[in-house]
Amino acid sequence: MRKSPKAISLLLTLVLALTLLAIPRHADAANASSLEMQMLSLVNEDRARYGLPPLILDPTLSAIARIKAEDMLNNGYFAHKSPTYGNMKNMLKQFGVSYAGASENIARSRSIYHAEAAFLSSSTGHRQALLGKSWTHIGIGVAVTEAGFVYVSQVFVRY
Repeated sequence: MRKSPKAISLLLTLVLALTLLAIPRHADAANASSLEMQMLSLVNEDRARYGLPPLILDPTLSAIARIKAEDMLNNGYFAHKSPTYGNMKNMLKQFGVSYAGASENIARSRSIYHAEAAFLSSSTGHRQALLGKSWTHIGIGVAVTEAGFVYVSQVFVRY
């Protein structure tokens, strides 16, 4: 059975369209992980400037922080309370994380560097979370818009 050129062209157009729809609307996971590692360096550099110990990157907390950043990007909101998951303490509970204390910083910014500078200088609450003496672990999630802006979630925990 021989297919017409028009049918082949239509089939190829459909395959291309489906392929384009499957591409995520944000940076790939490798890029996000690189941004998250850069953010960890910035956090620990800031903490060292204030005589504080570095925080340990926790993969479970990072997965939760990444879910939060992606949730803000994909659902078009910017808030500590997610319409999908509730607040960060609810998220930690939903994902089975036991902790003695927890806090969260979020940012929507042009870069991770600008976000970290804002965490340190824009409000007492952000600064207290970033420089909290009781925190031992951190999770970092970064989601990037098509235009290159970042949504950042930092989850601070003491186990």
